[in-house]
Amino acid sequence: TSTTITSTEGRTGQKELSFYATNDFHGSIVETNSEPGIFKLGSYLKSEFAAKRNKTVYVDAGDIWQGSADSNINRGKFLVEAMNVLKLDAQTIGNHEFDWYDTVIETNKELANYPFLGANIMVRETGELATNLVSYDETFKASTMVTRNDVNIGIIGTIGMLEGSILAGAIAPYTFKPVTTYIEREAENLRAQGADMIVLSTHDSLANSLGAYAPIIENKVVDIIFSGHHHVRDNQFINDVPIMQTEGNGKQVMEVHGYYDFNLKEFKVTSREFTEAADIKRDYTEDTELLNLFNEKYAEEIERVKGEVIGSLTNYINKSTLVKLANKVMYNFASITHNPDTIIAVHNYGGVRVDGIDAGEVTYGDIYKAFPFDNEIKIFEDVLGSTASSFIGSDVSYPIGKFDIQNDQEYTIVTIDYVSDKKNSNIRDYPHTVTGEYVRELIAEYFRTNGEIDPYTI
Repeated sequence: TSTTITSTEGRTGQKELSFYATNDFHGSIVETNSEPGIFKLGSYLKSEFAAKRNKTVYVDAGDIWQGSADSNINRGKFLVEAMNVLKLDAQTIGNHEFDWYDTVIETNKELANYPFLGANIMVRETGELATNLVSYDETFKASTMVTRNDVNIGIIGTIGMLEGSILAGAIAPYTFKPVTTYIEREAENLRAQGADMIVLSTHDSLANSLGAYAPIIENKVVDIIFSGHHHVRDNQFINDVPIMQTEGNGKQVMEVHGYYDFNLKEFKVTSREFTEAADIKRDYTEDTELLNLFNEKYAEEIERVKGEVIGSLTNYINKSTLVKLANKVMYNFASITHNPDTIIAVHNYGGVRVDGIDAGEVTYGDIYKAFPFDNEIKIFEDVLGSTASSFIGSDVSYPIGKFDIQNDQEYTIVTIDYVSDKKNSNIRDYPHTVTGEYVRELIAEYFRTNGEIDPYTI
């Protein structure tokens, strides 16, 4: 538990500090061509922490669990335990933390030795902080404070206005408030409790626009901003405030190095940089402690599920073709019970989480990584063509294209609940069937049935 530090011993001169952050890790436990995996990432971080004893802070900017069979099967528990081992100082709650509803967040919060932050996550009915999800301390409120190298460091966590990026049923009890006021309020309290400097870890992107964060930066309410959500490399420096984000999945580690000057009462940045996955993979071996934890408690169950060989690919299949395959299997599934001539299948591009799958043997784990989200398939009936066209929007439909739809004809739409249940969805109140099926299961069965698949024939 964080405590206020009042002693002034050692609080003079310049004190070196190093800050490390990850974002949008999405369950990337196992090393791949572009990702270091948690075992080598952990080895790198442990090495840095040991070399800079008591001078480091490590935060995560959200969306850490959901995204692979290795993590999804245990609902993120292994990664919580891994972060306990790595002594994570704080985790910000991201939109995908809600994918398994609030009960999983609550369970993982109990397992964690670090706080879950989200100063602007409120219970919709009461307007009060969602303390079942967010860690709360009477002294530090919805934030936390750590002391490193005699410097008191406040850590604030927030989430952007991302309710629309969450399954409607999962977010229903909660609401996110605009961040500015909450960051200012938390920072003011942390300063009053003795914070010398403040780090903001927000699951929100500032890469294209500062938006609600502009006054936070202009008034230097915080000293460092680690961000997430958009999976883009961002390394800005505005009003002496570093603003960083990575491509996610452990492809980079955000780092800000500098010193706190007790005479000037401010943090001075000496460097801000990314450590790349390629360097971590080349220079570090897998951490034994994390490997033992994984192998002893989780590996057997995971491998039993993800290791199944379900078929093969004659050629590389890209993301666009994976979307087409998702639409095709949903169409085939709906055709069992509905008129095939009026069915339109719609899967969102963003629901596919890999760039593609290589030619050769395909495992269930490959499909799981591509389609990690537990979004149920729904079938909507008697949808007027004009409504269907509007619903499709910029997504791709199959086999009837958006511009081939007749406005006055009725159609059956098969899609996933993440798409159909959004706030702005114009079909969610139509008569429908909740099938209980997931797209990845249909795709896995498609491979099992057909064996070798040529992507060019999909």
